[in-house]
Amino acid sequence: MRRELLAMVFVAALVVFSLLLTLPVRFIEPDDATYYAAMRAFAEGKLVVTRSELVELQREVAEKGLAVGGFRSIQYVNVGMGYALEKAPGYPFILAFFHKLGIERFVNFIFGLLAIPVFYRMVARAFDPKAALISSLILLSNATFLAMFYRVYMSDFVSMVFVLLGLAFFYLGLEGDDWKRGVLSGLSLGFSVLVRYTNAVAYAALLVYSLWLTRKGGRKALRYSGIVLGASIPMFLLLMAYNNSVFGSPFSVGYSKTIGYTNFAFQYILAGRLEEGLGLLWRNLLTHPKLLLEGFPSLVLLPVGVYIGRKNRATLLLLLWFLAYFGLYFQYEWLRTGLYIFMTRFYLPMAPALAALAGVAIGKLVEERKGWVIGYALLALVLLIDISSLQAFFGFALSGRPAPRIGGPISGPGRGAPPGRG
Repeated sequence: MRRELLAMVFVAALVVFSLLLTLPVRFIEPDDATYYAAMRAFAEGKLVVTRSELVELQREVAEKGLAVGGFRSIQYVNVGMGYALEKAPGYPFILAFFHKLGIERFVNFIFGLLAIPVFYRMVARAFDPKAALISSLILLSNATFLAMFYRVYMSDFVSMVFVLLGLAFFYLGLEGDDWKRGVLSGLSLGFSVLVRYTNAVAYAALLVYSLWLTRKGGRKALRYSGIVLGASIPMFLLLMAYNNSVFGSPFSVGYSKTIGYTNFAFQYILAGRLEEGLGLLWRNLLTHPKLLLEGFPSLVLLPVGVYIGRKNRATLLLLLWFLAYFGLYFQYEWLRTGLYIFMTRFYLPMAPALAALAGVAIGKLVEERKGWVIGYALLALVLLIDISSLQAFFGFALSGRPAPRIGGPISGPGRGAPPGRG
């Protein structure tokens, strides 16, 4: 039965992803154009480009007519000897590899088909096949998940995939006492940091979970975490080598030349700028909840899933996974305060954890003699909200209208760059 359900999930992913591939590609923000330009440059072996090459890349973006609103902005920074990518280099390297094969449009398709079965196996191992089936369907229908799948020239989807693979392999390997999965976990989490620096918070969730298991008498978890961290080191060394080659120091990144290093409320507070830090938290408190419910409607089932699964130790890992990203980006400065998809994409790595706990909640309800109606009604509500949000996104994305400039930083001018970076 478990194999049949896994096959159903895989076929569902294949159908959904294939349908999205039929839509025309559009650059929604300057970020899309930036990754496209980086792909073209990296494919030619150019980590640093000259001014004339940068202008040519900007011209190519404009001439292709792919940019919604016709912008030409590309987020490269001056490094003295030329211009280099502002963003983390991991995803452009992936795009460049697939571009040389002529199939960069299929990057998210391939990684998505890799991630969904691993996600199913994790939830089925931790709970049961029915919860895994429902969780997989919730994830496959999530508006933010699908919108970022569509935006192939953005790192968000692959960033989420590597976090999912890293934490799922950690759990599966720990439960099955399989050190090889620990190595896969470390490589996946390490590469997730190359794709997006803030994915380092996933290690915090993993470490807290391991310490909790150790307190419960399971020292194996701490040793297993050592395997994961050790397997991550090659990825960190690759990132440091890239930074040293491009920016002159293993610890310098492109963002240091634009939005800087202070972008979260806790950084303002630790620097003694209490009013700015609390003001940022207040702004996000007033805006993020509504938009998060549009982008991740399964969030309403989080407390129910945690309660139902409270005796299962996988529940804590899922909760920590969610809290790591929610806690980080709820403090983030450079997020729009409107048009949900531009903001909730930053939260995307927590989507699998939310889907898993929602699946646990609904799975339990449908098993109950008097609760199955409520369970299926909640599932239908989550799916309807996701469909509505996704329709609104594609209604904008395929319209050709420029992205509205909504929201911004609370600090003074001159520190940063336009909202929506990342």
